[in-house]
Amino acid sequence: MRKVPAYYWDSCVFIAHFNEERDNHKHLIDHIEQYLEEAQAGKCQIFTSAVTIAEITSPSLKAASVGSFIDFLKDFQSSIFLMEADPNTMAIASHLRSQRYSKQDSKLRQLSPPDAIHLATAINLKPTYSVELDSFHTFDAGKSRGLDGGKGLPMIGFEEWVAECSEDEWVKRVCNLSRSIPEHPAPLLKLG
Repeated sequence: MRKVPAYYWDSCVFIAHFNEERDNHKHLIDHIEQYLEEAQAGKCQIFTSAVTIAEITSPSLKAASVGSFIDFLKDFQSSIFLMEADPNTMAIASHLRSQRYSKQDSKLRQLSPPDAIHLATAINLKPTYSVELDSFHTFDAGKSRGLDGGKGLPMIGFEEWVAECSEDEWVKRVCNLSRSIPEHPAPLLKLG
């Protein structure tokens, strides 16, 4: 029996979908919709952390037709797998946040708590639940501001910032995790 593809979604992918952020993400909004339709049809699986509930606030759903992220999850309850932020995952997240991330002559960057939880959840899926992810979908390329006002550590391009911690086992797992924008490998053609 063939395994269906499994994807992990960062909160920003859901927000882009809810708000139809075509100005920023163009055709990728159609790709996100295709992934959701395929998940409902059992053709793929989408995973995310429970921390996504805290990240997707009412103001972040400014253009959405859905009442709340919880309402959305109820509609997709057998298609989107919400993973608990259990103590083991939180310990991995804490460990990832404790690392020194730098790149050449750049300032040190820190991994934000939500990003660390997302990455820890994703890399913990295989050993804990035997889920092999095809990709971690995000738009996070490190351009947003971190908690200290500086630029945040990117999810896409994370491996470029591990000069001081490249031998750490958990950092290696993140580096080995496929991280990409949610571009569908076989997008449907939109007619009309």
